[in-house]
Amino acid sequence: MARPLIISDCDGVLLHFIAPFIDYLREVHALTLAMDSFALTGNVRRADGSAVAPQEFPPLLDGFFADWMHNQQPIAGAADSLAQLARDCDVVVLTNIADHHATRRTHELARLDMPYRVIGNKGGKGEPLKKLLDEFQPSTAIFIDDLPPNHTSVKAHADHVHRLHMVAEIEVRHLIPAAPDAHARHDDWPAMLSHIETILKG
Repeated sequence: MARPLIISDCDGVLLHFIAPFIDYLREVHALTLAMDSFALTGNVRRADGSAVAPQEFPPLLDGFFADWMHNQQPIAGAADSLAQLARDCDVVVLTNIADHHATRRTHELARLDMPYRVIGNKGGKGEPLKKLLDEFQPSTAIFIDDLPPNHTSVKAHADHVHRLHMVAEIEVRHLIPAAPDAHARHDDWPAMLSHIETILKG
């Protein structure tokens, strides 16, 4: 019998990203992250205030995931909520992280009591999500992500999926606009869990 499928983002939904990334930039590279807008590229600054060039940013992000991922802490309530959902649902983590970091992320999440399959991705999440729907053939599918463009991508590929917007990190909550293609937004896991349970009962 088909089970519901929960497809969740990781950074900013399951794990804190902003605070440890700021620590990494400061301690390893003597750089800072400006919080003027929700964009990483262009907001990383040197001590003199000049911005790191866009082409210099990908190695910084790669270095963070290679050397600093173990410093990421779980979002409050994420592990317990997913554990409760996993009793009756399949759970997959779909994260925009390079493929060569996906195995490490799988281990880190498992260490934090989130032992779920991790799929690395680049760009919009609609296409890889559609592949998961084809694989699992779920009775119901629920997608959770913090970035509005990912909800737009999922809507374009699988309009019937329940799309839930979540910005769990307070540092960027005021910088991320509403997601017009999400069905609802909840920024903490107790509220998100309650909403999902309502969907599953419906």
